[in-house]
Amino acid sequence: MLGAGDSLLEGSGLHMDLPSPDGPSRYSARVIPNSHGRLAQVRLTLTAGSFSLGEKEAFDAVMPVLSRLAFEADTPVEVTAVLLTEQATQVRRLGATLVGAVQPAPVFAGDLVPELRPLLAAYREGLNSNSPMYQALSYYKVMEGVAAYHTQRVRAAARNKTPVPADPLAGHIPDAPEQLAGMTEWARANFAPHLGKSFGEIREAVKGTIRDAIAHLTPGRDLRIADYSADIRACRDITPVLRYIAREMIRGELESLVDSSSSASAPPEA
Repeated sequence: MLGAGDSLLEGSGLHMDLPSPDGPSRYSARVIPNSHGRLAQVRLTLTAGSFSLGEKEAFDAVMPVLSRLAFEADTPVEVTAVLLTEQATQVRRLGATLVGAVQPAPVFAGDLVPELRPLLAAYREGLNSNSPMYQALSYYKVMEGVAAYHTQRVRAAARNKTPVPADPLAGHIPDAPEQLAGMTEWARANFAPHLGKSFGEIREAVKGTIRDAIAHLTPGRDLRIADYSADIRACRDITPVLRYIAREMIRGELESLVDSSSSASAPPEA
């Protein structure tokens, strides 16, 4: 429920003046505790031309304060829902992060080679995280890992004079959104700029703007910072695409593992 916000911070509430990200004006904000005495909501009033602009302005004003609170208390603080109310009409817009739907437990068999463990761990971390930045980085790490293993296999094939394995980065995003089965319309819309592109093309396109921009805090470089609404949105928009690629790459690794096991167990031909 919306009123059931929670955190690991106890207190009777806080009143703060928040500087506007775009000018000298300041907002008066209240941090409100829930029934258990834990800080649960941040409320403020601002003027904006649309819900989207209002959400961006509020996010950019509130998040630096939450980052400071997290640092001072040395405990995690995350936003899980944003409720916008237009005062004159009481029209509301709600955005929330949801864990997802219940899924049937899968059945699988076979051993996992050591190379698969970091790939599966990174994918699981992406699924577990509520942070679009960490999700994007986790799925990109899967792409990096599979590409690195492929490079090792190509070199081994050259040494052993055996066939070169197929390049996993040569895989493609489907040409049409209808071919993206099992996805919401929102997720499919995020694929529009990438339809028909190879996994390698997308990896190169986001290497500097997403991967490096998240992983580094080098002054003067293009950075993605969790306190800025636009940076969060950029990561949120690309995450479904990176997740799709990571999943397809891991699926390919698993299929290769099954094929190798089958070949090793097959009896020799007469």
